[in-house]
Amino acid sequence: PDNLARALSGGLIGSPETLRRKLRKFETSNVDQIILLNQAGKNTHEHICESLELFANEVMPEFHANEPKHQEWKRKVLSGEIELEELDTTPHTDRYGKNSVQIAEPEAAAAPGD
Repeated sequence: PDNLARALSGGLIGSPETLRRKLRKFETSNVDQIILLNQAGKNTHEHICESLELFANEVMPEFHANEPKHQEWKRKVLSGEIELEELDTTPHTDRYGKNSVQIAEPEAAAAPGD
């Protein structure tokens, strides 16, 4: 039950309204790209296509309407009119826990051209 609750709260899983609600949170941070992994798991090609069509028809239109405003924000960031605050990424450095393997210490990794 805990794993199911975590999966449903963290991923873009659910009804079109649930996805819109979750994507609105990304939008407030100016995230403008997501990756959908509809092909993961035991989904048939038909179900994957149905899911993508549902997403395109019932989720995307709301966000397309806001695209001009986002592009203006992005233009201002790229031109330096808006300066973004630095983010502390420390809490995310070990987000995958014991399932991830560090290949080499950062200082031991070969520099480009070596």
